[in-house]
This record gives sequence, structure tokens and C-alpha cells, in this order.
Amino acid sequence: MKINVLGGGPSGLYFAYLARKRLGKVEVHVHERNAPDATFGFGVVLAGAGLARLEKADAESFARLCGITKRLGNQEIILNGQAVSIGGKAYGGAVERLQLLKVLQELCAEVGVHVSHHDDIKDVEALENADLLVGADGANSTLRRTYSHSFGTHDSQLSNSFAWYGAERVHDRPTLSFRNAGGGAFCAHYYPYTNRMCTYVMECDRAAWEGCSFGEMTEDERQAFVEELYAEELQGVPLISNKSEWRNFQPVWNDHWTYGHRVLIGDAVRRAHFSIGSGTRIAMEDSIALVQALETKGNIQAALATYVATRKPAADKLIGAAQESYTWYEEMSRHMQQADTLHAFALDYLTRTSRVDTARVASEYPAFMKALEAERVRLTE
Repeated sequence: MKINVLGGGPSGLYFAYLARKRLGKVEVHVHERNAPDATFGFGVVLAGAGLARLEKADAESFARLCGITKRLGNQEIILNGQAVSIGGKAYGGAVERLQLLKVLQELCAEVGVHVSHHDDIKDVEALENADLLVGADGANSTLRRTYSHSFGTHDSQLSNSFAWYGAERVHDRPTLSFRNAGGGAFCAHYYPYTNRMCTYVMECDRAAWEGCSFGEMTEDERQAFVEELYAEELQGVPLISNKSEWRNFQPVWNDHWTYGHRVLIGDAVRRAHFSIGSGTRIAMEDSIALVQALETKGNIQAALATYVATRKPAADKLIGAAQESYTWYEEMSRHMQQADTLHAFALDYLTRTSRVDTARVASEYPAFMKALEAERVRLTE
């Protein structure tokens, strides 16, 4: 069997590694447009549930990933300078994106995957000679665009704006800091991915964008603005830019995950919003499910049908949660205004998706709920 993979990010490399290792006599070729050491982000989250699935899928690669993963402590939520810790269940971990790619590249080399870098495929016809063509080339997928009608592609655009930055500071937990400015709301999503580095995703709603005149600023001026607004959270260090452009998130989804011998995985098939911290996890779990389907079925079409049937329901739940999450963020200014107390705001945030209700919060974070009840009693006295 010959497999061509378009895209050498986490999903494409992990699929290629698992396929070459577990499918026997199979030729796997990954085509990646960028250099092997190119990356346009900082750190990515691998939540606890996702780590467990990676361990079950392949113990060897999981051990390598654990060696570069920064374990994260309890979540913290800050509202206009006041902080509450959501203590209880461990959050999982985060890893430097470039180190993740390096480990996956090494694993692919060890099992005999052919990876071509600086290989910018503009016409997918060049890859059609394979038994299976996997589109793992992200939110701007060339394979998906080429056959958008057959995949049934849809997209939209959110009103909030955001930019990814890094910062050199010591921190130990995923943190969300909400602040009012310009008649609207900002949120800094940040977490450590090494002992000395953090990812900072800065986000603002449309009212803040207009009220702070962000549309009239340069990228450097926007960076300076959020550095000043979040000077306390940054502890005086500057943000680090790596092609850090402010933009609007664009959800992408497809009615069909397959077309003939072609299949989409990861962000190519649907784009998970960064607020649920699961984009890389979902993409790598797609890779696991696709390889498992290829293992159990005797031909490509049967395998692809099995992949969709077994993977799509679980992925749809996560994407549904992502939609509920970004809808909450689109209205975060209203949620901030309506909260009676800091703990009430934190509970509203924790239950922003249908996957988490008050009972689950009480079960997983009993100390937080106890503090919330005490806060409510004080308000009624």
C-alpha cells in the first residue's frame, strides 16, 4: 500500500508514524511545505484525557512525548485583577510545538517514513497515484480546497480578534485573565510549556477592538497595548512575536470527511477553537482512529467508512463544545458584567459548554464550590 500525506504537522507526522509501524508493508510519504524547524506558534496543550489516549495508542511515542511535556497545575481565573484558583483535577500538560515536531520527525525517520520538507504541493494531482491520500495540511488545507464541493466545506468568521504570543516568564498553571478596556473586554489565555516559557493568546471582543482603536494601530502598537494592559500578568516581561498577527478566528467544517481515496484529518476537516485547548489532541486522535480503521479493514473504502463512523461522533462532541465555548467568549463582556462575584463568574466560565454542569464542577472542584457557597451566603447576610 502507498500512502501520501499532505502536511507535516502533528496530525500528519503522527499518522505517518503509526501507519508505517502498524500496517506492515506500507510506503508512507509526508509532503510538508515548510522547513523541518519552522513553526508559527509557541506551546500547545495536551490535556489529561488526550495524553491517556496517546499512551494507549503507542507507548513508545508517548514516552518520548512525556520527556518534553510540561505538566500543568490547577487552573486560575482572573477578573479585573482578582484571582481564584480552580483546585482539584490535574489539567494535563503542554509542549513546545517545535519540540513536538522534532520528536515526531525522529519517530518517523526511525520507522522508515519518507518526509519531504520545502515540498509545497500546489496541485494535488501529483499525489493522486497513492492508494490513500491523507489531507493533514491544516485549516488552509490544499486538499480540502481542491475538492471543497465534494467534501462539502463550510466556513465562517467570528467577531472577536486574537493573536498568539510567547513570553519568557516562570509560571505553573493555565490561566485566564479577563479585563475591561475601551468599553469592551479582553482575555489573556496563558500557560507554561517549558520551565521558562509561556504561550499568551490575547483576545478582545468587537467593542474593545473599536473602543481601543485597534483597527488604526500597527501590529507593534497592538502588542504594546496588551503588554501594558497585562503588565501584572506578564510580570514586566515583554511579549515575544512570531508572526503574531491579530485576526478573527474562522471555523471550518465539512459535511464529508472522505472523497474517494482521499481523507481529511485534524484542522483540515474541522478547526477546533483555541479556547478548549484541544486542537492538537483532536488532530492526533484522528490519526489514531484512521490507523486503527486501516488495520481492521481489508480495503481503503471500508477503512475510510469505519474511520468516519467510529471517529466522527466523538469529534463532533468536542467541536460542539468548542462552538459553545467561542460563543461564550464572543459575549464575554456581558458575562463579566452580569457576574455578582468572582466565583460566580468562574462558575459561569467553567459551565460554558454542555459537557460540564454544576454537578460535575462540584465533583471535580469541591473546594471551589465550597468557596462559592460561602460567597453567596455573605451576599445574603
